[in-house]
Formats: sequence, structure tokens, C-alpha cells
Amino acid sequence: MHLATAISYETSGSFNPTQPGPVTQHGQHRGFIQWGEPQARDHGVDWNNPIGSQLGSDGAIVSYLQQRGVQPGDGLLEIYSAINAGGVGEEFYSRTDAHNGGMPGTVRQKVNSQEMQEHAANAYRFMYGA
Repeated sequence: MHLATAISYETSGSFNPTQPGPVTQHGQHRGFIQWGEPQARDHGVDWNNPIGSQLGSDGAIVSYLQQRGVQPGDGLLEIYSAINAGGVGEEFYSRTDAHNGGMPGTVRQKVNSQEMQEHAANAYRFMYGA
């Protein structure tokens, strides 16, 4: 559920596997977790198979999150911190990606925001149809 919440946030609620995002020093960001071009390439995102290559136990998202320190059982703060700030731990929770076209606020502020709670509800509806 936490990953679905982060995906909803990163895709503006669309769950679009190719959702375009900002252009940064890492090129055009897109996809479920807003991949920069080098990160997508390094973790095996195939834009001809954007759902299959990003999701699943051997998908690019799992590869990326594991490399960034996310462990089984971690919550939204750790998952979103890895996506938004590149790692897990206190030194990452106060970082922001606003200078790269992201929304204002630190990782911790975003995770604790009303907007993120709305994306959690959106993720629940998407997953369970409720």
C-alpha cells in the first residue's frame, strides 16, 4: 500500500506508467516513480513494456528501492525517501527535490502532508476498487 501511495503521488494520481515529469540534470523524468533517464536505464526500465519492467518482484522499482536501502516492512517514509531523496535515514528525510522541479517541502513534510494522505486514499481505491 505504501508503494502504491508513493506511485499515486509521483504520477499525480494517474498511475500512468509513463507519466511525464520535470526535466532535470538527469533528463526527462517519467514513469511510476519519476525515473531520471540514467536511473531508468540502470534499473532496466523498458519503455516498450513500462508496467512489466517497473513492477513485480524483479522489476526496476524493487531493484531501485533495494539499492537505496529500503528493507522489507519499511513504511511510506522510507519508500518515499528513497524515491525522492535517494536514500533512507534521517539525513535523507530533511532533503527536498524542489530545486529539481519537485514540489516544495522535505521528504518528511511531504509524507506527513494532507496531500499524501489523499494519495493514500487514491491508492486504496485503485488497488481495492473501494
